Amino acid sequence: MTTTGFISIALKRENFLMARLSIFAVAISAACFTMSCVAALGGEAGSTTGKVTPARVEATLDGKIKKITLTPKAAERLGILIDEVRVDPSGRRIIPYGSVLYDLAGKTWVYINAEPLTFVRGPVEIETIKGDNVYLSDGPPVGTKVLAAGVQQVFGTEVKVGH
Repeated sequence: MTTTGFISIALKRENFLMARLSIFAVAISAACFTMSCVAALGGEAGSTTGKVTPARVEATLDGKIKKITLTPKAAERLGILIDEVRVDPSGRRIIPYGSVLYDLAGKTWVYINAEPLTFVRGPVEIETIKGDNVYLSDGPPVGTKVLAAGVQQVFGTEVKVGH
């Protein structure tokens, strides 16, 4: 086997190991992030005491998507901010970049503010991103209130990351 062949095999092996390491790093980061979210919400990981829970998670018609209702204290601690879908002069819908959630499959979502302190994840399709503005080709209509800060924490609550 030539030197080039050995180098090629070594590079393939290194790429494979780096991919596995990246997946492991994401899993560890998610677990640590969830622990910090639980602390921010005022609870303890694994706590089953009779304390008031900072969030209520309920099923929706779509079994994969949950409705999350936060207590006022939890929303304050997470720094929840609400914005709305706007429109530019050309008629394109715009949301803040902080509203966009990317799932593990690469799909894009926003949390729609259905009721006060209640959020339901809805799909969006991004046309383009310019600075802090995301232009949508599909998603909620203009005027819809969306979560603009605290998105990752609400997602962690919905999917029970680290539980």
